[in-house]
Amino acid sequence: MLKRVRISVFRNSRMKRLYTSRPVFDTLSQASKDKMKVSVELVRRGATMLAEPCQTCGGIQVRYHGKTYCTNHEDLSQLLSAKLVSYESVAASMRELLLSKLNESVALLEKEGDPAKQEQLVSLMSKYFDLLQKTAKKEGS
Repeated sequence: MLKRVRISVFRNSRMKRLYTSRPVFDTLSQASKDKMKVSVELVRRGATMLAEPCQTCGGIQVRYHGKTYCTNHEDLSQLLSAKLVSYESVAASMRELLLSKLNESVALLEKEGDPAKQEQLVSLMSKYFDLLQKTAKKEGS
């Protein structure tokens, strides 16, 4: 929840307190709001806000995955769109690719008449097959 900001104004030697009619967040530009939302999301994902201001613009800096970013002049939205990669997802993609390449190699081998090129294709297919077996073993472990 956003708090309203109190503004003190001197008038006729008396201090009067005025309250803004809108929260501070409403007065920011859309770009500033977006940057703030991205920064908050990074902190929620484990980023650390640093005490030292940016040397370029004086903005707030955050450290995320060992790298320091300025919330003012760097595009942090790319950091949020980065996918987390797991071994299982990479292995599944690799198996699909290896099976596809094996099928292509079989089709090429059937059409190839040159023994030297046939030998190269068989060697390549053997390597594809070995990699498939290794990914299956890792998955079973």
